[in-house]
Amino acid sequence: MKIMKNGGLLSIAVLFSAAAFAQTTPSTPASTTPTPEVKAQMKDLRKDVRAYDNKKAEVKSDINKGDLAAAKTDLAAAKADKQDIKADAKTLKSEGVKHPVKLADKEIKKVDEKIVKTDLKDIKADKKDLKQDVKANDIADAKKDIKDLKADKKDLKQDVRQAKRDGIRHPIRRAK
Repeated sequence: MKIMKNGGLLSIAVLFSAAAFAQTTPSTPASTTPTPEVKAQMKDLRKDVRAYDNKKAEVKSDINKGDLAAAKTDLAAAKADKQDIKADAKTLKSEGVKHPVKLADKEIKKVDEKIVKTDLKDIKADKKDLKQDVKANDIADAKKDIKDLKADKKDLKQDVRQAKRDGIRHPIRRAK
């Protein structure tokens, strides 16, 4: 009897607490749009993250080449970039931005995907122009389109390398 009484009181308490939580309104942040100051700091953070990634890649390539002196200088520069990232993240956290480094990484990846996507569109357009010029027997324009195609492929290769360095796996597949 005592157990049933306690169970009944517990279930009534749960119902009242659920009703109380249902009546309260969730708190929303004052403003969801970032201020220009926060935007500028996020831009600086993105630049620092990219610089850090580039320095780490340079260190790896220098070590693979056997140039340890250059690797040490690049490693020191990478450590300085890492300190800049930590300082920027601390100020952004104090201004209310949650997980600023993770947010910066996402934005960098989004920009990289967009760049790769535009490069692929350029290559596709150049191939289409080349086919049309070949059909029309326009040799001069065909040669120009071949040069443009080679330049766009070179740009794509560099942008894919940069995207991979920034943490995107299979950037060409993701861009399609």
